Amino acid sequence: MNEGRLFLYNPYENIFEARVLSREKTARGYEVVLDRTAFYPTGGGQPNDTGWLDDSPVIDVVEENGTIVHILSQPIQVERVTGKIDWERRFDHMQQHLGQHILSSCFEKLADADTVGFHLGSQYVYIDLNRPDLPEETIYRAEDMANEIVFRSLAVKTYIVSWEDLPGIPLRKPPSVTEDIRIVEIDGFDFCPCGGTHPAGTGSVGIIKIRKWEKNKDGLRLEFVCGKRALRDFRDKNTSINKISSLLSVRDHEALGAVERIAAENKCLSKAVEELREQYYSLEAAAMVRDAREIGPYKIVRFMFYKKPFDEIKLLASKITEHGGCIALLCTSNVKAQLIISRSPDVPIDLRPVFKETMTLAGGKGGGSSAVVQGGVETPEKAQIVIDETIEALAKVLVGSS
Repeated sequence: MNEGRLFLYNPYENIFEARVLSREKTARGYEVVLDRTAFYPTGGGQPNDTGWLDDSPVIDVVEENGTIVHILSQPIQVERVTGKIDWERRFDHMQQHLGQHILSSCFEKLADADTVGFHLGSQYVYIDLNRPDLPEETIYRAEDMANEIVFRSLAVKTYIVSWEDLPGIPLRKPPSVTEDIRIVEIDGFDFCPCGGTHPAGTGSVGIIKIRKWEKNKDGLRLEFVCGKRALRDFRDKNTSINKISSLLSVRDHEALGAVERIAAENKCLSKAVEELREQYYSLEAAAMVRDAREIGPYKIVRFMFYKKPFDEIKLLASKITEHGGCIALLCTSNVKAQLIISRSPDVPIDLRPVFKETMTLAGGKGGGSSAVVQGGVETPEKAQIVIDETIEALAKVLVGSS
């Protein structure tokens, strides 16, 4: 079964010749089966290769019932083809996958933490460990150990063994198959059953960098990058820290302290601004209450604002109703309009029936409690109708209750 899978024996073989066994047009594309292939199909946490069969792009590779199927974006008609792997993608996957083997082995050796999940994404790589309680110190010790294995440029060997051979091999995890078991060995350091692609030596991984970690279900999920991904990640962070340092006029190693100071100052300023905002609306509310229309012992405060944020309208309404005997009818409008109507606790009226009736009249929607209702209508003119009709309805109720 494995003879035609060239990637199992030489992951560096990225150009090959093959005979077409079948071709079929399906909903996925043009599916082609070859007698031999270097294209790796999605599986074992590793994504598929892409590339070309002659000039036809290979957009996906899957394994179905033991057969590797190449999915093309355009048909081929020939009986023999030249396959070419997208080498940059393949080598990236090789770096990330071997980096995962190394890192998983380090966690197993240092913390007795087994890798129970692996995902090689387009930007980052994830492993799930069965230990949710690993301290930061242990995580960085594993990272240091992993990079030491990289720096030592240990040889990576692959070979096929039988089930009977397994007792003599210190496997990190059990195999998922019972025959033709492929072992990936990192020169005595790690032995793992795996069908993926890996470089011939650990030095090709370049560097392994853990980016972050978090608890995931009953374990710990770590995000990391290797090789060129690690280089790009460092370059992006270095560019950001240099720009931040320049903006703050500090050295790069001083940037964190400067940002922490700015964040603390901003928190104080935000608190001061909020206090001033509260004071401002308290004063504005007091002025509006003084000038309000009186209906019996109650005061009606009405006002339409243009483009004023609705959260500020709500704050102003709450400040108005802190005064006894008040009802606030406020609106903010642009193309559409939002309204809020609220009353002081000592005003004996349920706003909901009146509001529902007037909103229905204006074609609007809304709701709330007996003391505060809010909603929206299509135009400022309809909002004016809601306010006018609400005041008229409230006046009848309030006069009758006073």
